[in-house]
Amino acid sequence: MDKKSLTDDLKRLRASQDFFPEELPEPTPLEELTGEEPAPFPGGVLPEVLEAFLKPFSEQLGIRYDVPAMTALGLASGLLAGRYKVRPDPRNPTWGEGINLWVAIIAPTGNKKTPVLKALAEPLYELEQAFHEEFEAKRRIWELEREAWKAKKPEERGPEPKEPKPWQVVVEDTTKEALVRALQVNRGLVAVFDELTSLFATWQMVNRVADRAFWLKAYSGGYHREDRMSRETTLLREPALAVVGFVQPGPFRQIVLKALEEGEGADGLLQRFILVQGGLTPWPEERPMIESQVYHAYQVFMKGLWREPQAPPVALTFDPEAQKLWYEWEDEVEREIRNEDLPEAWRGYLGKRLGLTARLAGVLSVLWGEKGVISEDSLLRAISLVEWAETHAKRVWRRARIGDVSTLTRVASKLLERARQGSLPKEITARWLVRQGFAGLETSREASKVLSALEREGWLLRVPNPRTATWALNPRLLTKAQA
Repeated sequence: MDKKSLTDDLKRLRASQDFFPEELPEPTPLEELTGEEPAPFPGGVLPEVLEAFLKPFSEQLGIRYDVPAMTALGLASGLLAGRYKVRPDPRNPTWGEGINLWVAIIAPTGNKKTPVLKALAEPLYELEQAFHEEFEAKRRIWELEREAWKAKKPEERGPEPKEPKPWQVVVEDTTKEALVRALQVNRGLVAVFDELTSLFATWQMVNRVADRAFWLKAYSGGYHREDRMSRETTLLREPALAVVGFVQPGPFRQIVLKALEEGEGADGLLQRFILVQGGLTPWPEERPMIESQVYHAYQVFMKGLWREPQAPPVALTFDPEAQKLWYEWEDEVEREIRNEDLPEAWRGYLGKRLGLTARLAGVLSVLWGEKGVISEDSLLRAISLVEWAETHAKRVWRRARIGDVSTLTRVASKLLERARQGSLPKEITARWLVRQGFAGLETSREASKVLSALEREGWLLRVPNPRTATWALNPRLLTKAQA
């Protein structure tokens, strides 16, 4: 199609619908609609002892490295939760960030979630077993001491022996009340979910609003008071709960749609998650062998992260070079948040960017063996992770908002091809789309959904038509074709 024809087509569209360039939406780039592979997990972020196991492990399973890498990082943050607090700005002593992370892996059935969780969480469950055995031994001794104490005369007893408390690392499907009791003893825990859908569903129940509010506190820290008539009041100071789990794309789509609405679903709870798009990789002819000593080193390293909680948590601050970089990053983030064109839900996500950066910097600093002072290298690693995570978040949120992108991509490509050939009609309807046979669409209802999705992505503009829903191609796409 020559330049004159494209120009005439552009003029016709503008004239017929009174479209003005400054009013036209910017269409989503085709490469983003196609759902191409997101950016790879940045190299050099995790210590060698972790990468040495996680990389061959991901290749052995045939999955993206992002999945085991972020799963391990989330689990590590749970082992450290409640023990450390990042103080990003010495000019603001009120600002502190825990280092507990929330990680959600979005992956369909068959993406190896069970072997990933089983292998990576194994060191945590070994700690649980050791803690349980230690607690049972201490409890038996306590029972004997208490019986001996009770057998004495009151004036001879002295202080009553204290009942031992059970250390804990992992929680799974549990009630808020049980979680409060566990955090009262342990302060920091990690909640591991084979399927996060049940947790999200609980948060959306009208009669579980208090649960939702508690989980917000369990991420951000602060104070929580639990009043129950059947027992004494429970006070929690700085609870820290990490979350690691998997969720299938279909159910998660409904969760995101809820978060995009104004109301309780838009309170920022979902935006606290690091979203990771899971996926299978091409099956190799030869897969690497995982050396047993490499997995053993991973297990030893992870178990070595746990410490008995102290009060208050250890403060992590930036060294001078890192502090300078932090202020530069803060300026960049704050300016972007003030962009008035940002969707409100995405603005909410970006509003967590600085806090997430501080959390990641804190976790990575501890993993790399830094002693209380976060280096510039650790902050750079954290910033690279935040930027990587945002590519996944944009992809996940877009997919949730528009549904299946495969059909959308094929239709968008065909429309663009027709526009370049000069055979695209001025007005596009669902019935016309079905007749073309694009992407195997068979009903007008299916076609209308696709056309509406393309409208939301800025590819199509709604044309007033009292008889049937009608669209026109965004002239910006024709302008890009000319270029």
